[in-house]
Amino acid sequence: MSREVRTSRLVTLAAALAVTAGVGAGYVVTRNHSSSHAAAAPSTSPSTSPMTVPSSPPPRGPVLAGLAATAPVPAAAGVAADLQGAAQTVAGSAELVGEVVDADTGVRLWSRGASQPTAPASTTKLLTAAAALTALGPDFRIATTTRRAGHTVYLVGGGDPTVVQSPRSSYSPRYPRPASLADLARRTIAALGGVHRVRLRLDTSAWSGPTMAVGWKPNYVTEGDVTPPSPLELDEGRVNPHDEFAARTETPAAQAGAAFATLLAKGGVQVIGPVTAGTAAPGSVPLASVSSPPLAELVQRMLTESDDDLAEALGRAVAIHDQLAPTFLGAATAVERQVRALGIPVQGVSLQDASGLSHRDRITPAVLVGVLRAAVAPSDRALRPILEGLPIAGLTGTLATRYRDLPAAKAAGVLRAKTGTLTGVNALAGLVVDRSGRLLIFAFLASHAPDPGLTVPALDRMAARLARCGCAG
Repeated sequence: MSREVRTSRLVTLAAALAVTAGVGAGYVVTRNHSSSHAAAAPSTSPSTSPMTVPSSPPPRGPVLAGLAATAPVPAAAGVAADLQGAAQTVAGSAELVGEVVDADTGVRLWSRGASQPTAPASTTKLLTAAAALTALGPDFRIATTTRRAGHTVYLVGGGDPTVVQSPRSSYSPRYPRPASLADLARRTIAALGGVHRVRLRLDTSAWSGPTMAVGWKPNYVTEGDVTPPSPLELDEGRVNPHDEFAARTETPAAQAGAAFATLLAKGGVQVIGPVTAGTAAPGSVPLASVSSPPLAELVQRMLTESDDDLAEALGRAVAIHDQLAPTFLGAATAVERQVRALGIPVQGVSLQDASGLSHRDRITPAVLVGVLRAAVAPSDRALRPILEGLPIAGLTGTLATRYRDLPAAKAAGVLRAKTGTLTGVNALAGLVVDRSGRLLIFAFLASHAPDPGLTVPALDRMAARLARCGCAG
């Protein structure tokens, strides 16, 4: 998971302590990655007498703003006036670029350096999602397989980093349900038909190239941001599979192989000798297979949780589809190519990876807005999983602990956006319905930001102003 998710854990702890101290009331939303889409439970007071009749709650309006067919396009001058204060706060300490457009007409309502290439951080994943859905389709799955040649079994990685040892052995979110090595081991043992001694080889030939992208920091692995990309991973390489923020292994394939050997042994098949790397022989025969959830669900997980390992895997899947090398460069080239195929000009886009972890990535606000506008287009539903995966302000994913304080809290539950966080970089790109019922799309990117404690709330206030904007022309 990205560093922005780990930061949210600290905010959640502070919120929980405040509630425990009696500050919070009503419904409390806390960060829980194992059930991040679950509804929050109402708080209760142990001192309430069974005979006490609670007063009726005040009437509430609709939870989500609806689109109004007759809503006017906001006036650009009104939008600019609404954004001015929060934008000045961001620009006071960072370089701010961004764009706001009307989703239906594409009319530009606010712009500051919309065509300026800027470090996008994890908003890069919007491009990766669009590219994967366009090239591969929402039903695409990634297989992890076993093959046999004589008494040698090959564990073949296909590029699914979400594989777990078993659903109970991992923190992994309940949705989507991942493939498990335990299932693959059981099927492999059955297919071996009574063979009880085998050699085990690990086939990682599906991907190639370096394991660190240009612009990546060496501490990304030790701090738990990402695993060195491998087509054969277990729990995304976490040293402790029960802790989503755990440090990652430098040798993910070996980690997966050791776990698989243990599972085979538990099923009565002994692995002879060391578990080593090896490409499946041309004459090897298939034994068993497990598959990832459909791509639509993987995209949702990637965006909601800002899953860097999954983003890199999907980028390589697109590269393979486009007959490019399954490397950082091949994935970046394939993502740019597929976004261009959507009719979105990619001038200014320069990617070093598919996750946005590289400080050398560059994307313009206009391209981010273009991808989101393509996702909401009524003529093509192929990109809809992008909308379903966007974190919801104050409720899910990387926005679960944001939009808690006024004035930004007024957009909680009604704004969806992809976040981006790197050292010195904060970004937010998403969509919101304004006060009159008009759907607006925005992208705000702040670079050279010395204090995210100031920049992030200011970006949230900018987006929240759009939700309250009554800027009719």
